[in-house]
Amino acid sequence: MIGRLLRKRYQIDSLLGEGSTATVYRATDNRLNRMVALKLLLPHVNESARKRFFQESQSVAQLNHPGIMAIYDIDEEDGKIFLVIEYIEGALLSDFVPSAPSEVIDLGQQIADALHYAHEHNIIHRDIKPANIKVTPEGQIKLMDLGLALPREAKRVTAAGMIIGTPAYLSPEQAQGLTLDHRTDIYSLGVV
Repeated sequence: MIGRLLRKRYQIDSLLGEGSTATVYRATDNRLNRMVALKLLLPHVNESARKRFFQESQSVAQLNHPGIMAIYDIDEEDGKIFLVIEYIEGALLSDFVPSAPSEVIDLGQQIADALHYAHEHNIIHRDIKPANIKVTPEGQIKLMDLGLALPREAKRVTAAGMIIGTPAYLSPEQAQGLTLDHRTDIYSLGVV
């Protein structure tokens, strides 16, 4: 995909990461002359993962907070479905271990504030972990990869008995596949 131009607008520059359901590229938005990230859904994903992908775009697009990655658009070309998301420069939260207590408090407060905002808008992240939190060069945290984000009133699209999330950071309720509320993110933040 590197070097391709999608929708006569997004020039794919480099690979940023790969997951089980999507690949993320850094791209240039030629219309607005800015860096963006493109999250392309992999062609082999099942219907449940496809629904979660659309759910992410609809859920996160409602949010407007400096500590939460922005979604700009969802589009498709040649059967490739992709999200256009904020490109975030910075380091992963895990790169800040160890840190001075004052820095831990500052970063923790920022994460808690971003989660509080999401929870006020009835969005549960469901995958809080260091790999999903970046710190910009200016010291601003950004919650990323809301691929498991769930509007509180949304219908779950996970198959019965299937647990989603990162095992080391799951709340007991999430690990058991029980109904979740904002407290699952608070538990995961405590583990982080």
